[in-house]
Amino acid sequence: MVSGGAKGVTAQCVIRLARQYQAKFILLGRSALSGAEPAWANGITDEAELKRRIMAMLAEKGEKATPAKIKSEFSALQSRRTIESTLNAITEAGGQAVYCNADVTDRAGLAAQLETLTRQTGAITAVLHGAGNLADKLIEQKTERDFETVYAAKVEGLENLLACVPPGQLDTLVLFSSAAGFYGNPGQSDYALANEILHKTAHLIQRTHPNCPVISL
Repeated sequence: MVSGGAKGVTAQCVIRLARQYQAKFILLGRSALSGAEPAWANGITDEAELKRRIMAMLAEKGEKATPAKIKSEFSALQSRRTIESTLNAITEAGGQAVYCNADVTDRAGLAAQLETLTRQTGAITAVLHGAGNLADKLIEQKTERDFETVYAAKVEGLENLLACVPPGQLDTLVLFSSAAGFYGNPGQSDYALANEILHKTAHLIQRTHPNCPVISL
């Protein structure tokens, strides 16, 4: 099971793991992935043309094509394509993958979805926690919401993953932390704090579950 596994560096790691081990993966992400790509977007990769088509689609639906709406529709389309590309790459590498639209900060929702999914995939034996958010600002400019957005994905996310899949069930636990947890980084007080908690948690879990190798990267 991989949180944040359908995009970015985590997705690239999963593709390499699939190539090496031909494993099954459950990729957790907050982006929705349902239905087919809209016909008006098929085969179009040029950003300007896609945005023109989004404007036309909104106008056809009688909605005002504001910059915010255009950006939202464009981001959703790009996100869908990235997820599908990751799933295809895992298959081509010899692995199997299912995508689960789940928020790791919602324990009840995550548990319910995993109960259904694991009937298909079998028991989860490894967890890679790669989910994370950024809200870079100097500390005096940060809001409580900024802090919660960054902290929750890393720390509460890990707590919820391990509540759904206990460490005693795992062969491997990998946490995607950051050097910012040790060195700090301007504008990332919350990110540094959350990642250092991952480091400390890795040590704790390794002590209490010696048969589960834990790596905090």
